[in-house]
Amino acid sequence: MNRHPTRAWEALSQSRRRWLTALIAIPAVALGVLLQHELALSQPLWLEILTIAIFVLLFAWISAGFWTALVGFFVLLQGRTRSIAHDPEELRRSPRADARVAVIMPIYNEDPTRTIAGLQACYRSVQRTGKLEHFSFFLLSDSRDPQSWVNEELAWASLCEELNAFGRIHYRRRPVNNHAKSGNVADFCRRWGKQYEYMVVLDADSVMAGDTLYRMLEIMEGNPQVGILQTQPVSVNRSTLYARIQQFSQRLYGPLFSAGLRFWQLGDGHFIGHNAMIRVAPFTRHCALPILPGRAPLGGQLLSHDFVEAALMARAGWEVWFLPELGGSWEESPPTLIDDLKRDRRWAQGNMQHLRLLAANRLRSAHRFLFINGAMSFLAAPLWGIFLILGAISGLIYWAHGGSSDSMSLFHYGMDNPLPVWLFAVTLTFLLGPKLLAVLWLHWSRQAKYFGGTGAMLLGVILESIFAIVLAPVRMVFHSIFVVQTLTGRGVKWGAQVRGDQETPWRVAVRQFGALSLIGVSFLFAAQPFLGFWHFAWLLPIFLGLALSVPLAVFTSRSSWGLWARRRRLFLIPEEIQAPRELRELGSEYVDFLPQVEGDAFIATVVDPRFNAVHAALQRDRAGLWGITAALCNKALTLGPAELSRRERNILLSDRQAMLTLHRAVWSQHEPEKLAAWGLL
Repeated sequence: MNRHPTRAWEALSQSRRRWLTALIAIPAVALGVLLQHELALSQPLWLEILTIAIFVLLFAWISAGFWTALVGFFVLLQGRTRSIAHDPEELRRSPRADARVAVIMPIYNEDPTRTIAGLQACYRSVQRTGKLEHFSFFLLSDSRDPQSWVNEELAWASLCEELNAFGRIHYRRRPVNNHAKSGNVADFCRRWGKQYEYMVVLDADSVMAGDTLYRMLEIMEGNPQVGILQTQPVSVNRSTLYARIQQFSQRLYGPLFSAGLRFWQLGDGHFIGHNAMIRVAPFTRHCALPILPGRAPLGGQLLSHDFVEAALMARAGWEVWFLPELGGSWEESPPTLIDDLKRDRRWAQGNMQHLRLLAANRLRSAHRFLFINGAMSFLAAPLWGIFLILGAISGLIYWAHGGSSDSMSLFHYGMDNPLPVWLFAVTLTFLLGPKLLAVLWLHWSRQAKYFGGTGAMLLGVILESIFAIVLAPVRMVFHSIFVVQTLTGRGVKWGAQVRGDQETPWRVAVRQFGALSLIGVSFLFAAQPFLGFWHFAWLLPIFLGLALSVPLAVFTSRSSWGLWARRRRLFLIPEEIQAPRELRELGSEYVDFLPQVEGDAFIATVVDPRFNAVHAALQRDRAGLWGITAALCNKALTLGPAELSRRERNILLSDRQAMLTLHRAVWSQHEPEKLAAWGLL
């Protein structure tokens, strides 16, 4: 596609981004100059330069978030999220009769009950719109675990039977799951992409409303230059205290940041990899992920694909729009601090890899900024740690000079040196300002009732802010470790994610955070006599957070604490006050038709006639493996299924003739011991 010659939003976006650049740079440089004036001639030159450079960089990063939230506040205040005349919403039109959308859900060793519940909720919601003829649904499995694989197939077949949707809901399992989720989506595009003009990518925990999906189709139909249309998923349905706090903060502060991002990005929006509609043909043609030169983790396969795919789509001349006002888009967040940090570990490696793409030809400046901002979300942690170390060195130099005013320190406050307080006040304003703006917006728009009422909302904001402050040092340490591990060549693989609520045992928390708690407690009891009052006061919140990391991880992982808070209307979100029908349909009563596979799913698939028929119908005859499968069938029948390894079970499960042969052979057995091995006695 050639770049559209009259895209009115481009000139506007460039002007807005110049303003954003100025708003970020001017305060950061001004405060840097002030800091330089205070430190000049009182600290070694190397210490002065490093301190100022890191401070300016960190403040600029904080500043970007503040100005984005402030702009979002004014956009929402004016009652308009569509900020230009040529907004894609304005051009939406009814889809052509042959417009087809594939709603795809890539999964990897997931709980089939939750996966099927989400897919069913989406299907029923689309069905209620009366526009089901435009949509097909795909469950795309990369599961390696035989138990998960078989359960997925049986759940899919039961769903199709329940909804009378055979031929509209499809299941496919890849025999080789190379390149993880991005490879799964790419495989779909190669095999079925020509049959569909659009696809909607879901995560295993995603749910989308039918009205939203159809509205997105209308927008894509009316805007043939749009390649990706991204919604803003809202985190819902968690019970642990940790996840409820995260849901609350995202739902409360998120609209400001989303509206601000929408204002700056326009048609150069971002893509988060799910809950988005994509034009299949250009995505297939232009968004193949590069293999980075060099060894993993900074080289090789890209671990984080979404920002890169948006950048490649935009480079090819297509527009990428982020439309948070669409609504009807939900997901679920990690239930515990440990699970959240595990996800951050994967993201850290992927975002660090993005820095290697900054010099790529013809990338849009907005997407280069997204690469930098994504990397800074992890690089900020070690930079903050280095800044604290430099401040400590500054304090030691100050006290080495007898605490005289001839040597200034970031941790020394007095009538002769108010700088630390000013820096702290300005930084705190930029950090907490968006929270205040969000509260003001909810008060003005009279939406506080959807967060439990004004009193409960304000108390929730205070408690969430305290929690964020206490948690920040823990994140700083772990994010710093993640960055160091990535830079020193220690990679990470993308594994199955924890979807359901679960509690963190004390022994696990001690293993993960015990060293941090020990460091924090040691500092609190031993450091004060060796530090000045202000130096100790500056470091107190940091080491207090470290000291509390073990109990913090344990208590916030408990659903009982989260439900206790909910009963007292704390950390409520609108989706709990007025639950959308799609979220209500995720309940277990809506999937009571799913088969209950007792015990070993492999044995059940061999023995149960219905299970065997469903599974065999989804496989193909692998003639090239018949020698291997014949030997494995003999092993299974002679020694029993318990003697088969996971790999051997996968080989048998992937061959249609092997599964049919095993089924007939097992039911032909007469020896009690062999029948017992297959659960028939």
